[in-house]
Amino acid sequence: MKSISKYLVLEGNIRVLAAQTFVSQIGLGMFYVIWQPFLLSTGITVSQLGLVQTMINISTALGLIVWGQISDRVGRKPGVIGSAICRALAILVLIVSGHYYALLVFGFFIGFSAMFMIGNPARNALIAESVESSQTATALSTLITISQGMSTLVAGAGGYIALKVGYMPIFYVTVVGDLIGSFLMWRYIEETHTPESNDSERVPLSQQIRNMLIPERTYLTLYTSMLLQGFSYAVAYSLFYGALTDTYGLTTFQLGLMSTSFNLVWAVDSIPLGKLVDRIGHVNGMLMSFAMAFVSVMGFILFKRIEFFIIFNGVSAIDIGFWMPSYMSYVTGLVPREKRSTVMGKLDAYGRLGAIPAPWLGGLLYDNYGFNAPLYVQAVSLVIIAVIINGLRDRDVP
Repeated sequence: MKSISKYLVLEGNIRVLAAQTFVSQIGLGMFYVIWQPFLLSTGITVSQLGLVQTMINISTALGLIVWGQISDRVGRKPGVIGSAICRALAILVLIVSGHYYALLVFGFFIGFSAMFMIGNPARNALIAESVESSQTATALSTLITISQGMSTLVAGAGGYIALKVGYMPIFYVTVVGDLIGSFLMWRYIEETHTPESNDSERVPLSQQIRNMLIPERTYLTLYTSMLLQGFSYAVAYSLFYGALTDTYGLTTFQLGLMSTSFNLVWAVDSIPLGKLVDRIGHVNGMLMSFAMAFVSVMGFILFKRIEFFIIFNGVSAIDIGFWMPSYMSYVTGLVPREKRSTVMGKLDAYGRLGAIPAPWLGGLLYDNYGFNAPLYVQAVSLVIIAVIINGLRDRDVP
């Protein structure tokens, strides 16, 4: 058992994060499946759903910058716990009201948490600093396996519960899970970054704002890639479950099966792909991610039956299975420790900035040209992004 824990890097902070991930994902694994159908059930249109998603993208960009700054200036632990509490607050808003303005408030808080279908910069830095550099990809992959494994178990149940009982039980479980997870992190996480002094007090406020928003020239290629990825993925997928419901009449149970496929494949492939990335290199891993993304988007375009939606949703999990360990390990090796969380947050924030107009554009393309139109944007963009990422080979740190 000890050798297995060592192989999976389930020690110290990683063990605590594993426990937090397990309890939080019980509710979140169901919530991911039903949140768009729930919003549509309140009477809003697909275009209004796109506006909520736009709010999520804007506030996520803001949250990534803020939590990255807090993490580097105050510590990793406050950033992670504060983010989790913010996510619980977002779900509480849905419990209180389903009014459209409340849905926008939900969008703000769930995005600002920077823990909704995205890697929080404080958490990513905490993971990287809790293990040896050669184990970063494995540690991240282990946590992803736990997360997606739990989601696999509960996703179908979430769709069924929503169909038979309603959405509220899922919301309650999600809030409780996040609060328990926050307690575990507060009680047991060991801080990995304690700044000795706050040099920001000597820097003019205008300069601080510039530093928070303007990309560093050293990492400009990465910023460009993240901007394009944020745009293309959001055009194709930010309204995906809602569009499937609207166009093909998929039920929450069928969406749950699609989510189960994604979660199951990601849970199974996460650790092997993390190990593979350590062998083939981070840039090659990112390129493999784009190849799998291209296969999945073409599958959604060419095949229209539920069986194929389930299969190619599983293929898209291989995309993220390659991307997460490749990208995080690449950035961790490239960026100095003292500004690691800030740069991670800014990079992901630029992805969200690129995604801001995407739901609106995706909804417009969907309304005027049909289900496939947003997906074609993703297919073309993937080729361009792959060329950009291929240019990072000379800076790939083993």
